[in-house]
Amino acid sequence: MIAIPVEATEIQASGNNDSQTMEPVLDLYAIILLLGAAHGLFLTLVLLNAKHGDAPGHRFLALLTLVFTLDLGLAFLEHSRYLIHLPWLLVLDINIDYLFGPLTYLYVRALSDRDGYRFTRKQWLHFFPFALGFLLLAPLYGLDREQLIALLYVDTDVQESAQLWAEVSSFVVGITSILQMAIYLFIAIRRLIRHKRKIQEEFSFLERISLTWLKNLLIALALLYLLYILDIILIGILELYDGMPGFHYPMIVVLIYIMGYMGLRQPEIFSHHRHQASAPNGAEPADSDPQTEPAQEQEKRKYEKSALDGETSSLLFADLQSHMAKEKPYLDSKLNLAQLAAQLRISSNYLSQVINERAGQHFFDFVNRYRVEEAKSALAGREERGNILAIALDAGFNSKSAFYTAFKRHTGQTPSQYRRSGDIPGTQE
Repeated sequence: MIAIPVEATEIQASGNNDSQTMEPVLDLYAIILLLGAAHGLFLTLVLLNAKHGDAPGHRFLALLTLVFTLDLGLAFLEHSRYLIHLPWLLVLDINIDYLFGPLTYLYVRALSDRDGYRFTRKQWLHFFPFALGFLLLAPLYGLDREQLIALLYVDTDVQESAQLWAEVSSFVVGITSILQMAIYLFIAIRRLIRHKRKIQEEFSFLERISLTWLKNLLIALALLYLLYILDIILIGILELYDGMPGFHYPMIVVLIYIMGYMGLRQPEIFSHHRHQASAPNGAEPADSDPQTEPAQEQEKRKYEKSALDGETSSLLFADLQSHMAKEKPYLDSKLNLAQLAAQLRISSNYLSQVINERAGQHFFDFVNRYRVEEAKSALAGREERGNILAIALDAGFNSKSAFYTAFKRHTGQTPSQYRRSGDIPGTQE
C-alpha cells in the first residue's frame, strides 16, 4: 500500500538529519506483519500446487495472495526501518497497489466463466498501469539514503527538488491506484451478480456451487479498501494518530488466512458442462455476459436471435410439464439444465428459453417449485410420519436449509407452519 510517513523519529525530534540514529525497530506489530507474510507465502505455494477445483481460479487466488504477502513484507520493512537499506523496494511498495484490482477481477472471472476461462494476450492490458507505474516513480530511483529517510520518516515541508518530485510521483501513483481499485471492485461485484443469474439458470441446487465464498471475499476486500482509505485520511492527511501504523495491515493478515482456507474449498462451478454442444438449427447460444440493464430487457434481448418460435415454444413447454409430472426428474437432487434438456431431447438453450418465457422463472426456481409441491403433498399426508429433513431429501433437496428457504419463498410459510396449519400430527424437526 501507499507509504504513509506516520512515525515520529529521533531525526524529527532532534531537528537534525543524522541517519545514524535510524535504528531498526522490531516490535509486536512488526512480528505480526512478518508472520502474516510468511503464512501468505506458504498459502501461495499450496494454491499453486492444488490438484483439485478450478485451476485458473487457484492461480489467480495464489497471485492475489502473493501480492498481499509482498505488501505485508514491504510494510514490515518500512515499519521496522529496514527499508532504508533497500531503497529500490520503496518503488514496489507504492506501485504494488495497481495489482489488487486486476487480480481480484480475474479471480472472480475465472470462477464464473461458463465457457472455461483462458487468459489471453489482450488481458495483459489489465497490468499496464502496474508497468507504467515504474516509469512514473522514476524520481524515487535517484534518492540517496538520507533523502529516502527524510521522505519516509520525517514530516517536514523543507525538501530538496529531488524529494519533491519523488513525493509528487508517489502521490500520482497512489491516487490513480486507489481509483483503479474502486473501479475493479465495482466490475467484480457486477460480474458476481451476473454469475448468480447464470447459476439459477442452469442448476436446481446451490450447495457446493454457491456464491457465498465470492460474495464474502468481495465484501472483505471492499471493507479492506475502505479501511485503507480511512488510514490515509486519518494518519497520512489529518495526522490524528501520529506514530501509529496502518489499521488495515492486521486485516490483511486475517484475510490471507481466510483466502487460503476458503479458496481451496471453492469447487469449479461450470466444469462439468463447459463443452456442451451448441444449439441445433443454428440457434445462437444465450449471451453469457449481458450488459447492465433491467432483467426483463435482458431476457428479451437474450432470445432475439433464437430460432424458436412461439408455437414451438408452447409445445415444448407442454412436453416439459408432462415430463415433470410423469417422470419427476426434480427428485434428482443434482438435476441441472443440461440433464433435463437431454431427457427432453432438446438443446439447453431452448429449454432455458422455454422456462424463462413460459414459466417466467429461472431454472432453479422452476425445479424447486415442483420439489416444494412434492414436499407439500408429503406434509399434508396423514400417513406420513417422517421428519421434515427426510421429506426434504425425498423431494429432491440437498439440505434442510435449502428446503426451508425454497418452501418459505414459494408458500410464505415454513414447512412446520404449513404442517401445523393442516392440524397434522407427527411433526418432527
